[in-house]
Amino acid sequence: MFEGNEALLLKLAGVGACSLLTTKYIIREVSTVLARNEFDISRDQIARLLSVLYGTVIVNEDVEQPESRNHWRRLDDKKDVHVLVAYEKSNCDMLVTGDKELLKKVAGATTTRGALKILLGES
Repeated sequence: MFEGNEALLLKLAGVGACSLLTTKYIIREVSTVLARNEFDISRDQIARLLSVLYGTVIVNEDVEQPESRNHWRRLDDKKDVHVLVAYEKSNCDMLVTGDKELLKKVAGATTTRGALKILLGES
């Protein structure tokens, strides 16, 4: 169903090699993106994909708006502030993202490929 680095990361989580955490906001965002015509994915396929996510990834509640606003100055892209705050509140080892600003400004942020290198003990 999935291919690539993200699929491998989900598989590693599925066998207990790591834990993945996200928020309901991100799940809604993923659902919206997958529903775009450019992906040509049916509602049933989206539901199956989300089922895999919910079976593999811990889904936390969203960060409250007032709490996010206390951190608005830290990022230029305000819609990503909730990701930063959720990551910091979670005490996770790393933030896996493709967002260039988060990768640059957040200690512990890495790409999916970077996370896999760490998890698989590659240099």
